[in-house]
Amino acid sequence: MVKHFSHRHELCSYQVQEDDEIICSICELPLDLMMNSATSAYKCTKSKCNFYLHDLCFELPQEIKHKSHPKHPLTLSTPPYEYGEFTCDACGEFDTCFTFHCTHCKYDLHVQCATLPETLSHHHHHHLLTLLYSLPDHHENEGKLNICDFCQGTVPRGCWLYSCRDCDYSTHLGCSTAEADQDYREDQIIISS
Repeated sequence: MVKHFSHRHELCSYQVQEDDEIICSICELPLDLMMNSATSAYKCTKSKCNFYLHDLCFELPQEIKHKSHPKHPLTLSTPPYEYGEFTCDACGEFDTCFTFHCTHCKYDLHVQCATLPETLSHHHHHHLLTLLYSLPDHHENEGKLNICDFCQGTVPRGCWLYSCRDCDYSTHLGCSTAEADQDYREDQIIISS
């Protein structure tokens, strides 16, 4: 039996089965997303409580310092807004899952966005891509929109993107990490201070 700051009841170990259709209560992704031979999770010990956590989400720190928001720490919590909803400042998506939240600035990040790798390789581009927290200065100054070179869609202003430092190639977060979602790795959960 263990306790987690996000839940009032004790939790116990849970062995994830391949056909489980159970959602993690923190990231709201399926527990079997990270299936390997020894995938484990945690579940509430109360039989009528449907609280489950990936083992990696269980290990998330309650507070982080993130490079995208250096002025204040971000705290892992349920959305602290009236309707229990938030818009992620990284990807621009609306959600109801746990958020890394700044109480001073109303800044919010999905767990998945807060744990994105600083660099990654993309199967459609031959250079390494670097995570940018805003459009490059020359785009902002010239009033340019940023186009995702993978899907040809517009990257909304204020949203993060992956960009190549060697050429003018950039992608939405979702287009960059679509393969990474299939290969969710523990090293993506580590946050640097």
